[in-house]
Amino acid sequence: MTPVDKAIRASAIDRRTFGHELVCAAAGAVLSCKGLSTAEKTSAVALVQGTDRLTAIELAIESLGGFDCQGKDVFLKGSFNSPHPFPATTHPDTLARVVEILRKSGCSGISLVERSGMGSTDEIWQKLGIAELAKRLEVRLVALDGMPAADWREERLPQSHWKKGVEVPHFVNPDAYWVQMANLKTHRFGGRFSASLKNTVGLIAKHSRSAPKYNYMAELHASPDQRLMIAEINQLYSPALVLMDAMEVFTEGGPESGELAAPRVIAASADRVALDAVGITILSQHAVGQVARSRAYEEDQIKRAAELGLGAASPDEIRFITGDRTSDEMAQQIKASLSRPPAKDSKP
Repeated sequence: MTPVDKAIRASAIDRRTFGHELVCAAAGAVLSCKGLSTAEKTSAVALVQGTDRLTAIELAIESLGGFDCQGKDVFLKGSFNSPHPFPATTHPDTLARVVEILRKSGCSGISLVERSGMGSTDEIWQKLGIAELAKRLEVRLVALDGMPAADWREERLPQSHWKKGVEVPHFVNPDAYWVQMANLKTHRFGGRFSASLKNTVGLIAKHSRSAPKYNYMAELHASPDQRLMIAEINQLYSPALVLMDAMEVFTEGGPESGELAAPRVIAASADRVALDAVGITILSQHAVGQVARSRAYEEDQIKRAAELGLGAASPDEIRFITGDRTSDEMAQQIKASLSRPPAKDSKP
């Protein structure tokens, strides 16, 4: 067991360490920063490094004040695009721990929502063992590719790069209580990287539900503005919290397979822009090629999301919450990387 893991397991010491951070963070950590200036609000990102995934998840969520879901129905969005194991898809232990913490927080019901891109959602859940796990956890499964047309609505997304807007389920709206579980990986099909912003693609329809038929995913993947379009659909909802499982990541290839690295990080935030900026910076420390040279706020996904007011507009608006020396050192490295000037030949 590493010193970091010993520190994480020593719960009494660790929670006291997190406690002094909570005094500063509790009032504003789990808030959207839309429309707020740097002087008014910063976006808290909890970061825990170590090999104990389950404890790290609990600490990250706890450090942001936990879930405010008493009596509420919760919608969970994981990452189940393909029938491949973590980090291609959400780790079963991550799903189980998040559900456990939600139950302890007093939520009413939990629905796991997905539209897979590389096959039938129901079949992918079966192959990954998620259907059985969800039954055991008493989580309702909602496979969007089998949902009737009457349960979808059109969203035009004004001033976006979507030609016809998109179609989304009726429960994707700013008032619903959403929790997202994102992985971290490179993405060879035009997105460059996949984290919380990209994960939202699994909430919109692949095909239109009314005539004439239209393939939204074909439009997305053929567009030179794909990364901007990814950011733009995130206007449709605001997760109460996003948990990023970066215990392992793909540093090349992706989204279903690729070269592996092990940052051993769990991060969480209510701010998708801040969290993805941290994520791409972590990837850049392990990857090769273009991603290795990435500067977060030059990435189209992040730049466009920040322009839309979806989160932190610059590295100065990101504040880390850590609970041990190793996690703090990593946070400082990420902060330094986020803030350094771009290379002259940098091309996102």
